[in-house]
Amino acid sequence: MYRIGQEEIDAVARVINSGQLFRIGSAYSEVDNFEKELAEKLFVKYTLFVTGGTTALIAALIGLGVGPGDEVIVPAYTFMASALAVTAVGAVPVIAEVDETLMIDPEDVEKKISPHTKAIIPVHMLGYPCDMDRIMSIADKYNLLVLEDACQAVGGSYKG
Repeated sequence: MYRIGQEEIDAVARVINSGQLFRIGSAYSEVDNFEKELAEKLFVKYTLFVTGGTTALIAALIGLGVGPGDEVIVPAYTFMASALAVTAVGAVPVIAEVDETLMIDPEDVEKKISPHTKAIIPVHMLGYPCDMDRIMSIADKYNLLVLEDACQAVGGSYKG
């Protein structure tokens, strides 16, 4: 369960009181501070906040070079942004079944691969991770890109 305390209330108040509600044109950005703190927490070099998960997926797909004519495998159980982001870059979402964990089924992923498949988007749902060992093994075997959607599992971990 999420807990909101005085620290979170103070952070929101700082943003409102600063009058700097947007990143662009801001001399001081609470977002910059939050990105740095999140990068430290996640043990990554960079974080970049955008307007939402859909925007993040679209930006990542563009960054990976996914576009018209490409197919991207997404799970049947997910938020609609997983497939919408794929269509937003002109690619075609291919729906893979989920397994008993409600995560994308690696066996069905492999069945859905075609000559046009460029990427897989496993979605870590409800704070739980997908079977990334199996997914990465399939991606390596077929030379596919993998874009993990962790919008519903921020701060979660896989095998520790």
